[in-house]
Amino acid sequence: MVKNIELIELWEELSTAKRVVLFPHENPDGDAIGACGALARALREQGVECSVCAGRTPEYLSFVDMEFFTDDMGAGNPDICVALDCSEVHRLDSRAEAFDRGGRCYCIDHHENEKGFGDRYYIDSDAPATCSIIFDMMKEAGAVITSKVANSIYTGLSTDTGNFKYSNTGPKAHRIAAELLEIGVDHTEIMTALYQNRSMKKLRCESRAIDRAMLFAEGRGIISCLSSGDMAEMDAVSEDADEIIDKLRDIAGVEMAAYLEERENGIKISMRAKTCSDVGNICKHLGGGGHAKAAGATVKMSMEDAFATVKFAMEEAL
Repeated sequence: MVKNIELIELWEELSTAKRVVLFPHENPDGDAIGACGALARALREQGVECSVCAGRTPEYLSFVDMEFFTDDMGAGNPDICVALDCSEVHRLDSRAEAFDRGGRCYCIDHHENEKGFGDRYYIDSDAPATCSIIFDMMKEAGAVITSKVANSIYTGLSTDTGNFKYSNTGPKAHRIAAELLEIGVDHTEIMTALYQNRSMKKLRCESRAIDRAMLFAEGRGIISCLSSGDMAEMDAVSEDADEIIDKLRDIAGVEMAAYLEERENGIKISMRAKTCSDVGNICKHLGGGGHAKAAGATVKMSMEDAFATVKFAMEEAL
């Protein structure tokens, strides 16, 4: 754990501020969106003027409470800006400048990190999700967790644990889930929206990536990729390909998986490990980061070079 403030103090400072702006990481996932939605709602209920400067949000998360999400780049000078589920400032992309305009800048995260950033930071790499930190903070402060806040927290907890399949799923994750269900989480609606609502574009992207996948290291490693041309041909966007890496990892015998996608800012690398491997170290050496079993990076090189670089690193690790 890396921190320079306790949760109870963090809540006191946030809940007594006049204006707070929250910032999820670029290409936000369920945990980032859920944490922002939950904290924005909770602070609004305390009388704080709170909004979320999110940029583009995935369509599949449109069911989450996003009443306070905006494209406003943090106009003015908020009392506090908070980066949520974000391990590095650069992961705020073009919103980093707006984040720096806060009177104070905070970071709440659960990714492995040797040091925090901002004036206040609370980083618990043992937490199953950033949403679970928001839950703990509100519980310690004795704040009321309403059903809308609970739904957002449950969404982030479910997505970041792979619907309670990943190695970060432990007793704490299940205890939090149980408490949220007791509050009144709409489990069926959330599960349907997250896991039973897949588009044909997603299926086509997955089909092409799986067809192109290369197995190596006696079937323990697998790697695949989609180019910008592939995406254009299928009229797909990055969101349509966000589950490919999990499909590759789930193949029998695979221990480590990698998926590469060509984007405007470089080659986006997503990696997953199943049991004993550590993909976090590989991505860290490529300028990215994450967890031992789930990590990513973006590199400025050709697809061919990125493919060879990642495959070599995987072979070395395996």
